[in-house]
Amino acid sequence: MSQTPTTAKKKKFSMPDTYVIVFALVIVACILTYIIPAGVYDTVEGSKAVDPDSFHFVEESPATIGDFLNSFMAGLSQGRSTIFAVFLIGGAFQILMDTGSVDAMLALAIKKTKGRYNLIIPVVITVMSLLGALGVGNNVGLAFVPILIILARRLRLDTIVVVGCLYLASNTGFSISPVNPFTVLLGQELAGVTQMSGAIPRLLMWALFTVTCIWYVLRYCKKIQKDPSRSITGILDAEGNESDEMMEVKPRHLINFGILIAVFAVYSYGGIKFNWGIDSLGACMMVLAVLTGIVGRLSANEMAASFVNGAKTMIYSALLIGFAGAISVIMTNSSIIHTVVYYITLPLANLPAAISAVGMFIVNFFFNFLTSSGSGQCYIVMPIMAPVADVLEISRQVAITAFQFGDGLGNVLSPISGLMMGTIGMAHVPYEKWLKFVIPFTVILSVFAAIFLVAATMLGWS
Repeated sequence: MSQTPTTAKKKKFSMPDTYVIVFALVIVACILTYIIPAGVYDTVEGSKAVDPDSFHFVEESPATIGDFLNSFMAGLSQGRSTIFAVFLIGGAFQILMDTGSVDAMLALAIKKTKGRYNLIIPVVITVMSLLGALGVGNNVGLAFVPILIILARRLRLDTIVVVGCLYLASNTGFSISPVNPFTVLLGQELAGVTQMSGAIPRLLMWALFTVTCIWYVLRYCKKIQKDPSRSITGILDAEGNESDEMMEVKPRHLINFGILIAVFAVYSYGGIKFNWGIDSLGACMMVLAVLTGIVGRLSANEMAASFVNGAKTMIYSALLIGFAGAISVIMTNSSIIHTVVYYITLPLANLPAAISAVGMFIVNFFFNFLTSSGSGQCYIVMPIMAPVADVLEISRQVAITAFQFGDGLGNVLSPISGLMMGTIGMAHVPYEKWLKFVIPFTVILSVFAAIFLVAATMLGWS
């Protein structure tokens, strides 16, 4: 007797959308405000740095239902500069693409390299890692997502590769830069260490980290081109556009490409010299939009239509940045962030010096899940870590590097990192799929970081 087929099959489990994950994390943050006591460090007068001996508990103010509901709007408000910049990026690059300049230049690049991703990707990663080391790469990477998606489409790759070449590469350089003004130079200032000291060991680690990033991304590319089913997000459709079918390169395409390079060169210089931030990136995007539209012979109405269409494609990414910021809003308003720092630094005093250095790295790594700002974390953590390092007979240079590693390597996993969430949102990479790709890489770099910190401590690096 044959079996009767079941009328209903079990519903296949599917990972929740990134928005669902972020929403759940906001709820978790609210719950933590009822578990972790409120406490604060006082700041040093005339400075943003905290006084390491001033921690005290304050009246608890756990998150209410109203706080939970209002946190999303507050997160959007907190991240408004990045959100608006994302819209401007989408609009500007849509104008650039509608001039045909992107297709033409990519066709040229693919023709010259014969479509070999192993020649193109190392160059992109190295440049992005250098920009990350200078402290401006993550913003630049966010802006270049639209172009890299087109390149990945032509090369039969996926959007994970896009984020790997841009955000991952930039953040890799950011994590052990000898010149980053927002982490190492600020940390040295707060810890009373000569700025730019210790540059050679950091530069060597930057090279190791960057080479590792190139190897990791190329290894993934080789795997998915050999077997497309192993792609985490799915190979991008070519949409019938082979490189030899794309338009020929004309003078206006070359001029627009030159404008693109010039705009980002100016922005990078301004970021290093004048501390330009995300607001200035938005201004640069407006310059890019207008100039490339004019050179590309688009009418004013065509430019306006392109700009609006490009901005529309960024809605998912823009809102995600604000929603992720709700987590930080809840924890900051409830005054539990400093309490977490206080308790997780206490055990360090009972560990051997070399192990304590690794402990500092781990503390900063997990603290990065509470604050998305590298300089903000530095102002909170370094005034505490510096005297702790003295007690443990660890050089302050090592403590600064432990902070660098923890802050940088934690960025690629933290759901409150606006630029990371914005980049994966623009590339349409779900958060859980991004974690699947990036966690092994983070483990590898974390092992390198731990070995470096142990060796530096034992050798008395200062």
